[in-house]
Amino acid sequence: MKFTELSLEIVDMALPDGYGVGRKDGFVFFVPGAVPGDRLKIKVTGQKKRFSYGEIFEIEEPSPDRRQPPCPYFGLCGGCTLQHMSYRKQLEVKERHLVQTLARIGHMDTASIAMLPIVPSPQHYFSRNKVEMAFGKDEYGLIAGLREGAWQKMDYEGKVISLGKCLAFSDCVEKILPPILDFFNGHRFLSYDQATKKGLLRRLVLKESKTTDEVMVILETSRGILPNMQDLWRMLSNKAPEVVSLWRAINTRRSDAGLYEKKEHLFGKRFIEESLGGLTFRIYPQSFFQPNSRIAETLYQAAMELGQPGPQDRVLGLYCGMGPIEMMFSRRTNKVTGVDSNPDNIANARENARINGIENCIFIEGMVERVGSRLPAKPEILVIDPPRGGISNKGCDLIARIEPGKIVYVSCNPSTLARDLNNLTKYGYVLRKVVPFDAFPQTGHLETVALVER
Repeated sequence: MKFTELSLEIVDMALPDGYGVGRKDGFVFFVPGAVPGDRLKIKVTGQKKRFSYGEIFEIEEPSPDRRQPPCPYFGLCGGCTLQHMSYRKQLEVKERHLVQTLARIGHMDTASIAMLPIVPSPQHYFSRNKVEMAFGKDEYGLIAGLREGAWQKMDYEGKVISLGKCLAFSDCVEKILPPILDFFNGHRFLSYDQATKKGLLRRLVLKESKTTDEVMVILETSRGILPNMQDLWRMLSNKAPEVVSLWRAINTRRSDAGLYEKKEHLFGKRFIEESLGGLTFRIYPQSFFQPNSRIAETLYQAAMELGQPGPQDRVLGLYCGMGPIEMMFSRRTNKVTGVDSNPDNIANARENARINGIENCIFIEGMVERVGSRLPAKPEILVIDPPRGGISNKGCDLIARIEPGKIVYVSCNPSTLARDLNNLTKYGYVLRKVVPFDAFPQTGHLETVALVER
């Protein structure tokens, strides 16, 4: 059946991209910018066998949850996709998405699982402690911003939307961007072109301590000379005194994956510090830290409450990063071991343990799939905090071999969480409790902590 224009009621939201979902005559329609409860007239922009894409032609009756987005770049950049929806509705949509994903992908009987209400973010805006902006160009010269969002028709490179502010990260962006762009435009530096592999400037990464408000600036570039960096440092120090650290990172890969071939500390401090649960964490360019500092302490506390570590329990943390969860567990139990494949993460974790006076945590560098023989003992409690891709099949095999009594799984991706939980049931594990966290307000993403027991 062919559609061109039609009236449609939006009944759901597809996450993480944030498309509104409507149904008519057996067809599903995905509509960017729509809110559940909207009555819309849409123009069909693409039609498949069982679903179609549409764009809003007219809002016939707005949803009571529709809001005016406060960000002027909403709908253009790929950062926030839910600003046009009330925060209450955002939480409701995310909870429903998690339950549906556990049932659809994980084949879980969600009625038998203790599902706690989603924990809201303490801040609805300015919550993120890190932003990664791409360099690009327009008719006036060099720009910096975020890539085009899923709602736009992206070209091969992904068009860069020039930003003057960022409500997701921090208001410091308005002070930091102008001197950086003025400096590089004045020296006629070019942004990196992924197709031609020409140009020097790739990304601008900003990290902010929500404890001290100090900011680290990381210039991600291809190979080449960056002259007069002392002039840039002087300009930043004058215009944005919260900038206390300047680094350069070289990335020669085709993609903007944030994997650095070389890092060079240019000026200021080598790290910034964040405080969490009475512990201090040093943040470096390569450090992975929970992106929402304000909710991280609550999230890690929930992980401990689910795990219920006793004084004699041994805890193993896989994909430990810089070790914040492991260090929090160490205050309640006998011995904690963290494993991560990134040597920078392990060095960072060991340093953080040392500066906090923690002596019952050890950190091992190695692939989770291969580290089994190097573990000191089988743990009573396993903590898993993998990247978005989740646990590999060999990782699940390792879990089956070490047979922990409890698994606390921290996930930023409901789909891979559901898949991995389903795999664990094959080894005799049962999902007991789930706690979702809105660690990414105004977006379609969420964090989840799950308790699994043998």
